[in-house]
Amino acid sequence: MKPNYLKAILPVLAAVFLGHPLCEAQVGLQPRAIYVDFATFASDSAGYSSFRIYYQIYSSQLLYARQRGNFVARYSVSAVIKKGKKQITSSEVDGILKEESYEATTGQRDFVINGFSYLLPPGKYQVTITLRDLNADNSVPLTAEVTIPDYQAKPPLFSSLLFARKIVSESAIADDDPLSAEYISSIFAIDTLRVLPSCSRIFGDDNNRLMIYAEYYDPTAVSESVRFCYEIKDPKGSLVFSQTTDIPWVSGRPLIQEFDLAHFKPGPYELIVTAIDPKERRIAGTSGRFRVSWSALALVKNDFEGALEQLRYIAAPAEIESLKKVAENDRAKAWNDFWKSKDPSPGTEENEIRDEYYRRVAYANEHYSLPGKEGWRTDAGMVYITYGEPDEIERHPFDIESKPYELWYYYNPRRTFLFVDINGYGEYVLQYPYDGDIQKLRNGGGR
Repeated sequence: MKPNYLKAILPVLAAVFLGHPLCEAQVGLQPRAIYVDFATFASDSAGYSSFRIYYQIYSSQLLYARQRGNFVARYSVSAVIKKGKKQITSSEVDGILKEESYEATTGQRDFVINGFSYLLPPGKYQVTITLRDLNADNSVPLTAEVTIPDYQAKPPLFSSLLFARKIVSESAIADDDPLSAEYISSIFAIDTLRVLPSCSRIFGDDNNRLMIYAEYYDPTAVSESVRFCYEIKDPKGSLVFSQTTDIPWVSGRPLIQEFDLAHFKPGPYELIVTAIDPKERRIAGTSGRFRVSWSALALVKNDFEGALEQLRYIAAPAEIESLKKVAENDRAKAWNDFWKSKDPSPGTEENEIRDEYYRRVAYANEHYSLPGKEGWRTDAGMVYITYGEPDEIERHPFDIESKPYELWYYYNPRRTFLFVDINGYGEYVLQYPYDGDIQKLRNGGGR
């Protein structure tokens, strides 16, 4: 029996696609408005641990309104912490960003970093952070399950790893440091240091130095120094970096370490820090995940042609052909120039479009890969990378009269995509009708 889903679905899809052409190269590839990270530390209050929430807002993703000759964005950030169904505490702050010109709304100061600090009993909590764009009257909620350790339990223990953009002592903060204003907030104060977090945990290109801050608690230690091992593992669990250091010991002293990621391939990694006793036993550890986007040096070293092929969903054919002709010694510069041309805020270290693009590539590889076929090459990966997370997915894996199929709905821009598992092997193939731009992407024609 022939599948009947096409009769019902295809007329709807045809109506959706007609009259809604893609009008710009980066439709659906906007950077996130907010990144959130958490950190836990020991506290001096009996029965409580220190819990910090850090957030980074990209001002270019807020709606600016013209007011008295200026461009003004208004927003609020709230945090709600629950244990089970009971709300334990909450916080909210309002913010205003004011610029004299529209160009400045995506200029040098493209982000705001701040946070909330709490003392909470050890346990499991549900944390919801909500960014509200008050001009646009919309909100972005993020929810996570967080476990706060008991740092008064039997030592030795580590704090969580805090991935940092910059770590400086209070006395070393220069008045002309462009980030100096950020350090004023007490949320960044840890002892005599100011630790500015990297909330996205994305590194690479202009920001290929990974910095971490952690604390190690062991008041019973008797040796004059403690040995720490730093290991980085790739998505397959293979060890790609290892380093051991001996540090003069004072309980609770900070561990500050910096790693050069210039030669790392793009993708997700895990950093593991362990304490080793005099008998070479691993007695405590902590870990955290981060992501490396393409760095120019890693690109030159690894797979330049493969990297160019991966640009098919964002680069025009002429751009890719131009990059192919670049001399080997000039590839790094040409690569940087390409992504700078896509950067919505060239005055900052981050390139939000590039980072979001490779985040989507990594997500596609993680969720849509098949034996012998990387996820970004599949039809599902192609649509995800181009348009991002669907607003709604309608799954039909077990309909009696049809092969398994899925419908992906996007509300802005208005798009609907139909995928069918034609061969029954789990590869969902994009079906007709689909707009001509998607067909060009599938054929490697760029956008």
